[in-house]
Amino acid sequence: MNIIMKHTKGKWEVDQGEFGLDINNGEGTIGTIYGEDAEAKANANLIASAPEMLSLLKRFLEAPAYKEARDNTKWMLLEEMKAITTKAEGK
Repeated sequence: MNIIMKHTKGKWEVDQGEFGLDINNGEGTIGTIYGEDAEAKANANLIASAPEMLSLLKRFLEAPAYKEARDNTKWMLLEEMKAITTKAEGK
């Protein structure tokens, strides 16, 4: 079974919520990080940046430079980026 996942659209932002830090997409809360310490804030900011990071990785993987890069170190990094992008899309 191949399940295609689509993430909640919109720019995600972190706001103070009733029980911790809420991740919002402009229409409502899509997740909550419980706690308010430095680690909780870092986790919330990382999650909130996920749609932008995914978009950037997808644009990079479609660029001609990606298809032309073939030296060992660059190629391994590029393939890792591709794998992470695929994982983020639930493929």
